[in-house]
Amino acid sequence: MLILLASVSAIVGFLPGSAAAANTVVTSSPSDGAVLNVSPDAIVIGFENDLGDANTISVDCEAEPISLPSPQVTDDTTLSVEIATPLPRGTCTARWAVSTADDEPDVSGLITFVIENNTPVDDEETSDTAADQAAAAPVPAATNAEAAATDDAEVIDLSQASRGNGAVWLSRLLSTLGIATLFGSLLIITLAWPEGVEYLVTIKFLRGAWFLALIGTLLFVAFGSAAVTPDGGGSPFSPGTWADLLDAGWGGRALLLRLILVIAAAWVAWTPHRAIDPTTQIAALGIPGLAAALIGVSRTVGEFAALGVLLGVLHALAMSVWLGGVILLARVVVSGPGEEDLIHAVRGFSRVSTPAIVVTIVTGLAQMIRLDGGELFQSGHGRVVIVKTVVVAVMIFVAFSARQFVAQRLNRAQQMSMPLANRLRRAFGAEAGIGIVALAMSAWLLAFLPPNVNEGPSIDYDVSQTHVDEAGLLEVRVQLTDDIVGELIGLEVKLVEPAENVNGLTVVLAAPENDMGIGGFRQPVPLTEAGYAVRDASVGLPISVAGDWIVTVEAATASGTIVSVPQVYRVLTADGTVVATVVTTPAVNIVEVPITEPPTAES
Repeated sequence: MLILLASVSAIVGFLPGSAAAANTVVTSSPSDGAVLNVSPDAIVIGFENDLGDANTISVDCEAEPISLPSPQVTDDTTLSVEIATPLPRGTCTARWAVSTADDEPDVSGLITFVIENNTPVDDEETSDTAADQAAAAPVPAATNAEAAATDDAEVIDLSQASRGNGAVWLSRLLSTLGIATLFGSLLIITLAWPEGVEYLVTIKFLRGAWFLALIGTLLFVAFGSAAVTPDGGGSPFSPGTWADLLDAGWGGRALLLRLILVIAAAWVAWTPHRAIDPTTQIAALGIPGLAAALIGVSRTVGEFAALGVLLGVLHALAMSVWLGGVILLARVVVSGPGEEDLIHAVRGFSRVSTPAIVVTIVTGLAQMIRLDGGELFQSGHGRVVIVKTVVVAVMIFVAFSARQFVAQRLNRAQQMSMPLANRLRRAFGAEAGIGIVALAMSAWLLAFLPPNVNEGPSIDYDVSQTHVDEAGLLEVRVQLTDDIVGELIGLEVKLVEPAENVNGLTVVLAAPENDMGIGGFRQPVPLTEAGYAVRDASVGLPISVAGDWIVTVEAATASGTIVSVPQVYRVLTADGTVVATVVTTPAVNIVEVPITEPPTAES
């Protein structure tokens, strides 16, 4: 009997007793995974069951703890804490722990959210402080603001800064036309018409070309310096702001050097006989020649940029000889009847211009292939190239018709008669006019982004991955600006395949196992066809966990959802060392990052 009672007692003792169910979260503000424009005013969490008094909420942003007051319980089931000082931009984690109605420890958890921008401080709260700071400042506040705008203005590459800027386009045209006319004329005078330096009309013409080059280049430098500092960098006509061009890529540096060479070219423009004097000829032709060569240092971006610069320099020099020479003939050489030296000038130009035309055509075609490839009709740049090609073709037809006439009629001519001069002036004038139209279209082309040139500012990416799926239907290039913990990471996504009908393109970065509750990010990409989108590092993804992240790309297509083969994105610690991590793919706390719009191009 005693044994039976003991057995029953033991069985009863091991039966599970009744216990209160753990509390659960019903709602929260911000919600888990939310993306906020600015800092919230409070963190509010609603629970299913009543709460006790032993509750906590702690917040850290980018792993930096934030000081908060004690949380309060309202309506028995809501826990909230006021945020007096706005939270900073980045990924924030709110860790909470609550107690039961009997003040016994219950459950805990966390909420992760992203703040995209620093919260503006209310003007009423800061008016007194601002007034005190202005009173204590050693110089007027307006002067400080102007200096800050000048010193801190972000400078971008000149090759990509003139889109839609009419002032830059027009000043570029005037500068190029003046330099090409000056160099081409001096070269033709040196090679075929040394007697030209004795004519007063020639001297006036060369000085006029120099003035055009100087004014156009000064305006180009001014408007170019304003274009490379779109957020403001001071007055464009203040020489102090022109130094911004030194940070605007090789195009900006070449523009400043072009201005110096144009100023120096006054030495030969005012005394053109130096171009035919053997002791000064190299310098007299070299100064404007270098200025003409720098016209080609304009498109310094894209694939094979060095080759593009070389092609641009050759194209600019050949164009200057062709266009500058024909303008000299139309405006000076055949402006009226004259002696045999005018005949020699026209013949000499015909000999020199023929190879210049060939070089201009070959280098122009090579640049077209480099910049546009096979997308001539699919982009604004390509369509303008097509129109320019038609214009140049007409110019070539006029040029070779004129050369044929020169070969036939001037072969036995001993002097330039009035009827002959009139006929040649019309032919060379038409050729020069068409050439100026083609030159204007070349300047206009720099307002468009070629298909083969990356549209965004030049960015150095530390990490580059090509993501494909197992079936070979998806090909996406993912590039990231850094691989150091604690940095805002810029992202570029280029969709190659499928070329169209893509929806829901998303880059997923899953964090390694960590004790911060960070699962990763989902970055939607607004691409529905082949192209690329950029999320700048200034509003980049906050990577706050070192270790091996897992990157995948998802895309919804007509045949279904495609997921790429996972790849490892290794994030180093702040001192550049590798952390031994366990590679995992968390299923929760993946923060949804807002869609980033791709840069737009004028096309």
